[in-house]
Amino acid sequence: MFGLRTALPGARSLVASTKSTPTNAFHTSASALARPRRSRKDIVIQIRKNNLQKQEKKRLDFEASTPDYIIGKQTEFTQSLLRPQSVFQAPLAAIKPAAPESSTTTEEDTTTKSSGFAFTTSSSSPSIFSSSSRTPLIVSTSNPSGYQHFLTEQEADLIFEKVPHVQVQELMVRSTLVNERIQLPIEQQKAELVRRITALENGNAKQVTLENVRRAREAFQRAEGDTGSPEVQAAVMTVRIQNLHNHILNNKKDKHNYRRLRMLIHQRQTVLKYLKKTYPERYHVCLDRLGLEPRAIEDEIVV
Repeated sequence: MFGLRTALPGARSLVASTKSTPTNAFHTSASALARPRRSRKDIVIQIRKNNLQKQEKKRLDFEASTPDYIIGKQTEFTQSLLRPQSVFQAPLAAIKPAAPESSTTTEEDTTTKSSGFAFTTSSSSPSIFSSSSRTPLIVSTSNPSGYQHFLTEQEADLIFEKVPHVQVQELMVRSTLVNERIQLPIEQQKAELVRRITALENGNAKQVTLENVRRAREAFQRAEGDTGSPEVQAAVMTVRIQNLHNHILNNKKDKHNYRRLRMLIHQRQTVLKYLKKTYPERYHVCLDRLGLEPRAIEDEIVV
């Protein structure tokens, strides 16, 4: 031992430096760096939590993408339907006075208000609104949104544009005292009053719904006079569903109509399911025109 120390003079300093270094300063063992081991129960609980979070996310995504079972998306057909609020707020065309025939007329015009309309008359010619000493009125052409009692545009043009001329010709045949220049404005006034009476602007919500039903039948009929095909039935039900939906939004306690709304939705679902079973191509075309998605028909509906 003594000889080893003399042979290695630096051995003493190496041993001294090794003893002075702390033995617990560094740990390189795997057990010191390893994560704490979890039990099997903790692992199962964490997996279950992750699965529940994924299911909740899928459920929220599914609900966010759920289509509207009642009115669906806006399409060309649904946008063409009339809304009672917009129809009743539309102003009617004003009745204009007749232009004076000569500039030498010095008689003062008088303004008469009758039934909410302002009529400007003169005391030179007769009028149906006043005595025989006043000028007949010339009405302006009004363009109502539609007509009541299923009156079509062709029938309206016949009644309000052509009938006054025919009536004047018949009166001239019966009597030689009838002047066409004076009588024609009077007949036009009568036709304009009938136009205003039959216009949807002077009707009610039921008349607007009937006009929408007529438009739905014309848009979806497969032949002239078709009123019972699945497409027509679904379109008519869609009109009534939208009408009831707008009504319930303003009258939330109307339980009777709320039940009618649910019944109509399920009836439309039944009709469209039958159409899918018998004519799949017509089924998809009908859904696109009504703005409905297959999920709104094939899935269970909760309203």
